[in-house]
Amino acid sequence: MAYLEAANHWHHYAMDVLASMTSIFGDHRHNRDTQTILKCAHDCVIRVLTLEDAGYYIVDDDSNFNLAYRQPGCTDEELEAAVECLIDEGKFAWAINQNHPVCIHAGGRYPADTHLVMHVVSTRTRIRGMFVGRIRGTALRAAESGLKVLSIILFNTAYALESAALYALREQQHQTLRKITQRQSKELLHQHSHDTLTGLPNRVLFSDLLSQLMQRRGVPDGHIAVILMDLDHFKRVNDSLGHRAGDILIRRLAGEMRNTFLSAEVTRRYHLDVANVTLSRLGGDEFGIILDNVASLDLVARFVQQLIESISREHEVMDHQVFITCSAGISIHPFDGNDADTLIKNADAAMYEAKQRGRNLYQFYTKDLNSQTYRHLVLENQLVKALARDEFDIHYQPQVSLRTGKVEALEALVRWHHPEKGLLSPAHFIPIAEDTGIIEGLGLWVLKRVCEDMHRLREAGIEPPRMATNLSARQFRQAKLVERYAAILKEHDISPHRIELELTESTIMQDIHVAVDMFRQLHQLGFRLAVDDFGTGYSSLNNLKHFPIHSLKIDRSFVSDTPHDRDDTAIVTAIVAMAKGLGLEVVAEGVENEEQLAFLKQLDCEFIQGYYFSKPLPFNDLYDYLEAFSYS
Repeated sequence: MAYLEAANHWHHYAMDVLASMTSIFGDHRHNRDTQTILKCAHDCVIRVLTLEDAGYYIVDDDSNFNLAYRQPGCTDEELEAAVECLIDEGKFAWAINQNHPVCIHAGGRYPADTHLVMHVVSTRTRIRGMFVGRIRGTALRAAESGLKVLSIILFNTAYALESAALYALREQQHQTLRKITQRQSKELLHQHSHDTLTGLPNRVLFSDLLSQLMQRRGVPDGHIAVILMDLDHFKRVNDSLGHRAGDILIRRLAGEMRNTFLSAEVTRRYHLDVANVTLSRLGGDEFGIILDNVASLDLVARFVQQLIESISREHEVMDHQVFITCSAGISIHPFDGNDADTLIKNADAAMYEAKQRGRNLYQFYTKDLNSQTYRHLVLENQLVKALARDEFDIHYQPQVSLRTGKVEALEALVRWHHPEKGLLSPAHFIPIAEDTGIIEGLGLWVLKRVCEDMHRLREAGIEPPRMATNLSARQFRQAKLVERYAAILKEHDISPHRIELELTESTIMQDIHVAVDMFRQLHQLGFRLAVDDFGTGYSSLNNLKHFPIHSLKIDRSFVSDTPHDRDDTAIVTAIVAMAKGLGLEVVAEGVENEEQLAFLKQLDCEFIQGYYFSKPLPFNDLYDYLEAFSYS
């Protein structure tokens, strides 16, 4: 009976020990560290085994067993030395494979009845470590049931270690993922708010920063200046050298502006704090600058003028020299707007006005500019539809030879029959057509109409004189221009030598190398080539001699005051002499009176164009004019 009671008592005790093993796993997250798990496990072990010493060895990633927990109060090195011997003798590895408690005589300096109890700590799939305990003979004899409970404890310990390791791995991965997510979020935010090419704030961030500045200020001591700056004729860099060259130039200019105008030296000069200057790329070739807390408009003007002067020069891009200028518009808070959108819109209107006034300068916003911008926008929209609605027409102005007394050529001048404004001259719409790209389609239409009109004259029994048509800067850079012009002439059976293409001197000077190549291609096809508005584009004789041109057209601004203005008279005289020396024909534009004609005749300037002989005529008036004209 006593035996049964003892067995029953042990059973209840063992069940109580096993029930307490939940402490091994910790809370529901299984986030306990190895030391805590092994301490809880050992607290259970010593309730079923009387141990003099014990150690828990944990296997690492390199399959080495390292002592991770030692029974409290045990500090001698005998246990560790004994384990080393077991490893060397192969008994340690043998015990691992038994998957149940094994007892081995301790040996060494221990008493004769001392044994080492070894038990692998493992799940069904993975070995986590080894338990090694020192026990005396009497305790060992009483430990048969305790060793069975030991197996259960260590089995659960292995799973607790497994769960803790998995939780730690999950936490590590979670932390890594969180860091990656945070980093990528920052990168996405940076990409959303910064220009990828230059690293500068983009239009979105520029507008946000401007809004924040206005909200923080309350009653400001100074003003906020919004500056929009655009590179003049930047498209020709992309068209002639490629977009890579354009990107290189944009990135270089952004770096120069950042290093120069965000430097302490420059900002001090204009009584600014570096923190109060924001440089942004708004898109394409447009940059934006915010100057906060500026003391006076004069300082803003000086700042912008220095900015323009620093950019407006030759830049070397991919072994090419490119001359770049820029135009800027300025709006001031609170005078020109109380929100970011209004200030940016008004600065943009001012910048457009600077371009209209000749480029390479700045313009402060005035209220009148918005009405001008609106009118420009309306006209632009109407211009897009005008070509499809056949609202354009050609008027022809004669070029008369003083030597033969005949009309040697007709210059084709496009007119727009505006449905509301009536007949508009090119000055009202060609600049808009040039800026928007409409000029490319319009130029092709003009050449087709000229060819058709030449056939109409022939059908009426009049041999058409040579026709001259203008080629704008945008057309000049148009892809496949030569092929398209050649195709139009072939379609209408017109010889290229009957067509003269006029380009302004300033257009040619924008890119000498591209111009020379294009001139040669057109010349090889047989087109006659003329330089229009000569004397206004700062070309040199050295450049001029490289072009296969046939004639120079003296700009009307030089002719209008001859022979009374000494300077204009000298300029016209020099141009005629130079052209003759180069074997070129000379056409004087804007001749309106007998006095001008007599002066030009004295210089032996052969070709005359102007109101003296005729204003530009619609095609239907050409028949009578050409049949009746004579000059001697």
